[in-house]
Amino acid sequence: MKNIKLLLVALLCFGLNLNAQPKKDTNTLLWEVSGNGLKKPSYLFGTHHFTNKEFADTMQVLQEKLKSVNGVVGEIVMDGTLQGRMAPFLVMKNNTLDSVFTPAEYKEVDDYIKARNPAVNLKQLNRFKPAMVGVLIMLLDNPEMRSLMNGIDESFQKYAKANAKSIHGLETAEYQGALLFDDDLQKQKKALLKSVRESDKNKIKLQELTGYYLAQDIDKLTQFFKAQDEETKEFMTEMLKNRNQRWLDQLPALMEKESLFIAVGAGHLVGDEGLIKGLQAKGYTLKPIATK
Repeated sequence: MKNIKLLLVALLCFGLNLNAQPKKDTNTLLWEVSGNGLKKPSYLFGTHHFTNKEFADTMQVLQEKLKSVNGVVGEIVMDGTLQGRMAPFLVMKNNTLDSVFTPAEYKEVDDYIKARNPAVNLKQLNRFKPAMVGVLIMLLDNPEMRSLMNGIDESFQKYAKANAKSIHGLETAEYQGALLFDDDLQKQKKALLKSVRESDKNKIKLQELTGYYLAQDIDKLTQFFKAQDEETKEFMTEMLKNRNQRWLDQLPALMEKESLFIAVGAGHLVGDEGLIKGLQAKGYTLKPIATK
């Protein structure tokens, strides 16, 4: 994980005014997918992985479309096995943070954590990878973030299970664990120190991303995810472009079999290599659905 922007891309975190209004028809997170031989339309929705499910609950049109489909698709299947499958990727097997960091760096991160929650210290996290500590710090810095136990992505899958709808994952928990947490430890260390030292700047970026998401501003989201430098380019290519292509290879067969509500991070919808344009290139009709 190269810097805090990559973490924002990975988690698409949230936080501002729920009353922000889209300014044009294409500024919506919900899109109908039809044509190209489909018997029934499917729906594509951009999520924010730490957003509470109440954001989607306010959208009556979204709830109607969710009710109309036969199944739900997510990035991964979020079931009772998820935590156990992800856990091995979060910890270091033959290393500790006090070995990865110099004493001065270790104290810097430890002081930062304790200043935000005196009950937590770096010694308690000593076996966690630096990238995972970065996630925990982000949560400490942004206490308004909700638990994934009540998150928007999982809520769609819980609805599907409760209503006898099928549930599909586009990739495995193991793949996501490796993508997010199996990077070089020295790069993770560098990213963690940078996030601590640039915390004020990071909060501004988080608020910026939040505003774009809750306003459902597709143009601004496109610009946000397009901006990258050489340090982040390789990771961004795998995080967005390559994953999108693998998903585009899977979705036609899934949609042909049954109508689906496809809920993935909003960053995957936008841009020239996003799912909206990717599905259009495959011959599908993508129609924006106003949710307010």
